[in-house]
Amino acid sequence: MVDQTTSRRKFVALTALGTVAVSGCLGDEEPAEEPEEPEEEGEEVEYDIADQPEDAAAMFVTPEDGATVSSPVQFEAEVEGIELAAAGDAVVGEGHLHLLVDGEPFETGDVIPGPAEEVEDEQGIYHWGDGSSEGEIDLEAGEHSIVIQIADGPHRAFGETDEITITVENDDE
Repeated sequence: MVDQTTSRRKFVALTALGTVAVSGCLGDEEPAEEPEEPEEEGEEVEYDIADQPEDAAAMFVTPEDGATVSSPVQFEAEVEGIELAAAGDAVVGEGHLHLLVDGEPFETGDVIPGPAEEVEDEQGIYHWGDGSSEGEIDLEAGEHSIVIQIADGPHRAFGETDEITITVENDDE
């Protein structure tokens, strides 16, 4: 029984000595940073519209500024600095497009109304919430200014806009 007790004491002493020796080899270095704990499921990540890329911009491809077109008008756009994605959650570097017919662009962070047929008819705000970059809109004959604007998943405006003026003619004119 004395041999087992002596052996245990030796083992504990050697283990303690080994720990001290290893820690002494580390010198004066700062201890390693604790790894970040993974986010727990359901935990919300803080998001601010200001986190969106500064170079985010939407531009018209067609029609060209000053064009004369017939209705329905086919629009095509492109973006820089972000990826187009369907409306939904706010994700940095993603957004979707809105066309504003005869309206002013929204300030960064303002919520763009819609999508709803009443918003399109009454306010001239057309929502491409599926992440598309093209579509067509029925417009009455006459001159119209069209703004294209990026919004994040929950429809908050950000990025540079583009504006064109077009003239819509009836096919029988």
